[in-house]
Amino acid sequence: MLVTTSLLADYPVEIIELKGRSVQEMLPVIRPFISSDGAVTGMNNQLILRTSTESLRDIRAILDRVDTPPRLLLISVRHGEHQKEQTGGVSADIDRMVGKRTKVIVGQAGANNTVRLQGLGADTRNRRELVSTIQAIEGRPAFIAAGESIPITTYQSYGDGKYRHFQSATQYRDATAGFYALPRVNGQRVTVEISPHLDRPGMSPGSFDVVQAATSVSGLLGEWISVGGTTHSEGNQRHGISFSAGNSENRAHNIWLKVEEIR
Repeated sequence: MLVTTSLLADYPVEIIELKGRSVQEMLPVIRPFISSDGAVTGMNNQLILRTSTESLRDIRAILDRVDTPPRLLLISVRHGEHQKEQTGGVSADIDRMVGKRTKVIVGQAGANNTVRLQGLGADTRNRRELVSTIQAIEGRPAFIAAGESIPITTYQSYGDGKYRHFQSATQYRDATAGFYALPRVNGQRVTVEISPHLDRPGMSPGSFDVVQAATSVSGLLGEWISVGGTTHSEGNQRHGISFSAGNSENRAHNIWLKVEEIR
């Protein structure tokens, strides 16, 4: 730490060269320790102080502890989607006599006086994961987004009832995944202000699935931290005289964050 002194009227002017932190980071830290009749400002990674000898000694001790080079970090954001779809149904074929003169057939005819049941079921599971990573400096914001621009074509018809004309228009929409993050490290704990996003084409033509979040989370360096998630469930049932069928779909989307120190 380089210190130069110039004598002035009351307190000497001290110019302290910062080693790792910025002036904007250090001013709020040391300002409470300046004498009531002193002053502090800064520019070009230098603090310019006028304060008492006791106050200056305390400030130097504080800077020795906190004015360290910022850590280099690797931030990873993981999007995980789990999808489960179940289908099933039961059908019946009935061929029976009711009394002596009436025959009831439901479904497909079979041998006389028979009831045949059929059942089917299917269970489908899918899992997808997407991980985005970027290097960052603690206390400094970082942003990453990667993907592609996808053409979306729409059609419009116009004209009278006898003659119809069609016109198409193509626009591009970005399908990207990424995040904005601001990490702060204290020992082995990290606190991150984070805004992850995921935009991708949906199942229907021209539709997009969008997942966004904005929050502040805290955890240990090197561990996966849950940021949030969404769940979606839907299902339907169909019934008839000789059958019953249905299906259900469950989707869960979760977001995790991990911050590692690069040594």
